[in-house]
Amino acid sequence: MKLLHWMAACTLMMFSGLTLAAEFNGECVTTLSKEGVHKTDCSIKTTYKGKEYCFGSEGSKAAFMANPDATIMKAKAFYEKTEAMPDKKAAVMPRDKAEVEREKLTQQQALAAINSVDCDLSNKDLGYLEFDKMDLRHCKMVNTSFFGAYLRGADLSGANLQGAYLNLARLENTNLSGANLTDAIIFQAIFSKTNFSGANLTNARMIGTLGNVNMSGANVKNGRFGLDEGNQPMGQMKFDSVGGNFANANFEGANLHIASFSFGDLTGANLRNTDLTRADLSKADLTGADLTGADLTDADVDGAIFKDVKGLDSAKGLAATKGKCEGCNFK
Repeated sequence: MKLLHWMAACTLMMFSGLTLAAEFNGECVTTLSKEGVHKTDCSIKTTYKGKEYCFGSEGSKAAFMANPDATIMKAKAFYEKTEAMPDKKAAVMPRDKAEVEREKLTQQQALAAINSVDCDLSNKDLGYLEFDKMDLRHCKMVNTSFFGAYLRGADLSGANLQGAYLNLARLENTNLSGANLTDAIIFQAIFSKTNFSGANLTNARMIGTLGNVNMSGANVKNGRFGLDEGNQPMGQMKFDSVGGNFANANFEGANLHIASFSFGDLTGANLRNTDLTRADLSKADLTGADLTGADLTDADVDGAIFKDVKGLDSAKGLAATKGKCEGCNFK
């Protein structure tokens, strides 16, 4: 009997040793990718390609899931560069880049902040709270989580929402014109007549069905609106706008892979060096747009208007586009 117990204990120890060891010694992978350090207890984690990664917050996990391969690559480079230093990462960690936890607020606490003269909701978790038709222009909302929050008809024009998290938020008739949404993450929010005109969406990550969104004049440089091939646990999710207004928007260097702009207004848009592979541009108006260096391999251009388009001589994949476009000389 003692022998059986000993064998069982050995077996248990053997299998427990097969459990995944967290990458980067349990440090938040998202923070590392931003050249900061946040040691975690790994209570928030995910397994990606057979390896376990830890996070300091749900927001960090969401940021990782938006682009895991790029995050891991940056985190690894910083981790390896600093691991050999005598005092390790503390010597090079910028304080402003360290992961900042979000403080959960109640509805009453959020309203009290909004009604104050100096409204600062930065680093706050406002998940599922209600802000319908409220004027939030005076509030600072850096790294604020609006996960599932109600912002229908709210006015956030010109507001600072850098790094904000708007997953599943209700954004019907929301005014975000001129807002700073740099590095924001907006997954599967509910859009309808949402106004992003003139907003700064540099490096923002956005997927969902946007419909007739207004993004005219917006700065979407290096935005990540394309399908993330490596992260589709719920099926294909992508940026999908039918009839949206993107006139004069700056998409330079953006990932628009498989994104849909059918019937959209892309007149005068800057699409230089964008990834438009397999994108849906059917019936879209690209009059005067700049496609210098863009990749249109397998893009659907059926019925798209290419009048006075610039940079086609340097665009890639033109011969592999699908459909017949108007005003173009490559089909």
